[in-house]
Amino acid sequence: MRALRNRTMERKPSGIDERPEQLRPPVLKSEGFTDSERYLARLADRSFLNLWSYSSPYRDQKIGGTGDGKELCDLLVVCGEHVIIFSEKTIDWPSGDVEVAWSRWAKRAIRDSAKQTKGAERWLADFPERVFLDKACSVRFPIDLPANETRQVHRVVVANGCAGACHDFTSGHSSSLKIIPNIVGDHYWRKRGETCPLPFAIGDIDPEGSFVHVFNEAALDVVMSELDTVRDFTDYLSKKEGFVRSGKLREAHGEENLLAYYSTRINDEGDHDFVVDEKDAPVTIDHLHYSDLTKNPQYKAKKRADEVSYLWDRLIEAFTNHMLDGTSITLEGYDFDLRKNELAVRFMALVPRFIRRAHSEAVIGALEKGKKSDIFARVMMSPEGSKDNETAFFILTVKYLDWMEKSGGYEKYREMRSGLSLIYARGLLERHAHLKRVVGISREPPHQGSGISEDMIYAEQHEWTDDERAAIRKDCENAGVLQNLNESRYQGEEFPSVDNIMTQISGARPSRPDLNRKQRRAQRARKRKGRR
Repeated sequence: MRALRNRTMERKPSGIDERPEQLRPPVLKSEGFTDSERYLARLADRSFLNLWSYSSPYRDQKIGGTGDGKELCDLLVVCGEHVIIFSEKTIDWPSGDVEVAWSRWAKRAIRDSAKQTKGAERWLADFPERVFLDKACSVRFPIDLPANETRQVHRVVVANGCAGACHDFTSGHSSSLKIIPNIVGDHYWRKRGETCPLPFAIGDIDPEGSFVHVFNEAALDVVMSELDTVRDFTDYLSKKEGFVRSGKLREAHGEENLLAYYSTRINDEGDHDFVVDEKDAPVTIDHLHYSDLTKNPQYKAKKRADEVSYLWDRLIEAFTNHMLDGTSITLEGYDFDLRKNELAVRFMALVPRFIRRAHSEAVIGALEKGKKSDIFARVMMSPEGSKDNETAFFILTVKYLDWMEKSGGYEKYREMRSGLSLIYARGLLERHAHLKRVVGISREPPHQGSGISEDMIYAEQHEWTDDERAAIRKDCENAGVLQNLNESRYQGEEFPSVDNIMTQISGARPSRPDLNRKQRRAQRARKRKGRR
């Protein structure tokens, strides 16, 4: 069991401004060295959140203990099993013949970055302990890299500088690059005596290695705004890699249209995917998909419905900001270790946007109910047998009552509140064997008292003995928790107010084949993922 204590607002006399106590050195993150690197870092912090994204990390290649480290990549994101390696180049579009200009630009903006991501992937596999945040290689990378055998590496090249030319010279006037799978290897750039391949088109740069995603500035903005969680982004990258290499795609007219195709299709497991009827393969994804999607009323309704989900992001950052700033407080008897304490917030960060919406609504409802009760808790979990059911979350509100001031004060109250969280966490794990872990947040209800503090608890499944099980049940009974649970299922839809949005997008060109019985069951299962 691990516990964190945050002070987002100190309980103090009105009018006194008090900063959180500095308990340990902060984690100093680079902001990038160029405008485009800083922009990429800001996008990553917004989408992947600040604890898991690091601009310009270094590899330790010192000889005899002397010299400086070498830049590993322009941005490294590590969250769970996912490692995203970004390499960014901003190259002005050359003048002259478009085919010659494309070849020159692609060599500098795409080829060199792809090489950097390959080298970074190799280094992370061979020397994971020799990655640092500073050039002097004195500050180790603060997040543990996943084991090589479970690691999922995503190589992303951000090739800036061609969006304007791409818009002017391509049919459909997309500002992002075409994706044509049969352009492979080094055929992007003209060699002496060879003709240039189709300008403004990319395919599979490294067919023998990890897939390389190439985004120019236009594509990057669209993809990272539409897929603004680690889980949503990496799910898309993984499925795109398989799709491009499957032989089922002839070409896609721009990354945004490929994304729209993906976003409006559901596979048999209830997840977004590149669903293609075999008789229609290989498919061509034209330039109208994304514009048709963004004009759709249900797409706009989705964006409005997602606004509440950013409460989940703010809850995460309430803890990660303190972890990075060195102001997190641990309970007595527990030591702070960023590499270990990161686990709790990591599983919150791995929740996709749609489920964040469900969880945020659950939290808001719990906070409202907490105003009327001395103690109130709400659990968010998926049933046994469903997908993504290994982690449960709960929100616990406990009022700080007047009599507590004379019975140990606020610190005693927080100890009691944390102990109650532990009872909840253990009780959930003991009752639900399919759970691998529980993450809980406890706090006061809103507008109660003179301030708010937040504690987080993380507990993992255990092979309980009969005596331990009996003790846990007795603790729950004595505390009056988890006795008479009322279960309800989240009934929200990703695209609100529509039973089948896909048939309404792109007019006569259906966005998805008609669902068979199995697929309809999968879609219903997707709606149930946000069970409380």
